[in-house]
Amino acid sequence: MLLLRAASRRAHHRLRLNAHQSVSRRRPLASAAAAAAAAAAAASASPPAPPLVLVVAAAILRRRSADAPPQVLLAQRPKDKSLAGLWEFPGGKIDRTDRSPEHALARELDEELGLRGVAPSRLRPLAFASHAYEKFHLLMPLYALELVEGLDGEPRGVEGQALAWVTAEELAGGAYAMPPADDPLVAPVLAALAAPP
Repeated sequence: MLLLRAASRRAHHRLRLNAHQSVSRRRPLASAAAAAAAAAAAASASPPAPPLVLVVAAAILRRRSADAPPQVLLAQRPKDKSLAGLWEFPGGKIDRTDRSPEHALARELDEELGLRGVAPSRLRPLAFASHAYEKFHLLMPLYALELVEGLDGEPRGVEGQALAWVTAEELAGGAYAMPPADDPLVAPVLAALAAPP
């Protein structure tokens, strides 16, 4: 009987020891879970992301003759807007009522440049820019539009903005200072200007 009690005590002691080791083995997992929860809480406490602003722009290309170099149209930002005086590819914000970025751009080309009736199907995707400004993040697809003489008319600054037809040499040489979001779009526009019509 004494042997049974001693064996029983040893077995009980081993069970308690195994249970204690099992709990201590689980503690690192509990610590890892607590650390992950703390990291998630810290991440959610970080400042909210700036709002995403969707705009659309056009590289409007003009090829007058085989002798003349092709040109792209730039618009100067008005004095009463941010980045005033800088030159950009024309376009504007995408409204909730616009069916697509192409429809938004066709609307903007009408409103800003007086180019009426540009079919969205004529707008060819060219590139896009993603740029973080201080108060918002800008996402801007850029489309190419080849002007057709006699069909599209001559663009004009409907809102009073200055316009300039620029050659690839002028664009590449930095003759027209542009907003930071437009900088990565210059190379694809130069390639479009160099491509055959």
